[in-house]
Order: sequence, then structure tokens, then C-alpha cells
Amino acid sequence: MKDHVNLTASILDRLLDSDPKLSSEPAQYRVVSERQILESIVRDIENLLNTRCSPIELPGTFNSLKGSLIRYGLKDSSTENPESTLVRQKLCVEIEKTISNFEPRLRKPIVRIESQAGKKRELFFRISGILAVEPLAEPVSFDTFFDLNRGRYVISK
Repeated sequence: MKDHVNLTASILDRLLDSDPKLSSEPAQYRVVSERQILESIVRDIENLLNTRCSPIELPGTFNSLKGSLIRYGLKDSSTENPESTLVRQKLCVEIEKTISNFEPRLRKPIVRIESQAGKKRELFFRISGILAVEPLAEPVSFDTFFDLNRGRYVISK
């Protein structure tokens, strides 16, 4: 990873005000390193995975809404058996689709279940894909787990 490449911060990061007392943002906050981009992607994917979208299925005539904020987040799967292979496969596919729809900086996401001996109340995943932030395009991966007790996804930093 090249930490010296200067990149433009995401629109969200540019809109967030880390120091409201300043009337204008210093130039150093408009340009960020690859490490800072990765940190913002981790933050945004974690927020995405921990948001539940509306359980109401959209009719086929509303295709344009499938990538809108009304579908932001994952479906609530708290009532499903996390030890079921089928449930785990469906969850991986749903996470991949959700990241594809709402995190454009991570292209071609792949989600795989990682087995962890003795960890019955947590699901471990590896999320991988291509970091796509001009001028970069390189593979990245994030170790992720779902804590069944808290109902929360956590990405290791």
C-alpha cells in the first residue's frame, strides 16, 4: 500500500466538519492518503452493514428504486438460523449485492464465511474486492464478524 499517494476525500468526508470552530477547512483535509481512504471505506461499509433496509419488497415496476436510499442497508436476518449453510450463503450474496449497490469505491466485492473454532455466537467473514479510487485500483480485504448477541457487524481495522 502506497501511503504517499494523495487522493481526494469522498464527498461525505468533505462535508463532515471535524472542527466547526474554523470558518474554512484547511487544505490538508481535502486531500487524503490511501490509508485514510481505507479507513473511510471501513467506516462506511460498517455503517451500511449495520443499517436495516425496509422489509417491504418493491414491485417490479419500481426498478429505479433498487439502488436508492429506500433500499440502503441489509435485510433483517435476526430470525434466521445463523448455523444453517443456506442462510450463510444467502447472507454472503446479500452483503455482496448491498456493497455493490452502495459502496462504489469497492468494486467486485466477494464475501466468504471464515470458520472460527469455538465461536458459536459470531459469524466471521472476509470481504474482499478492488479498491477503486482514482488513480488506484488494487485488491483489498477486510476481516469482518457479526456478533449474534449484539446484532452488529464489526470490521477489523
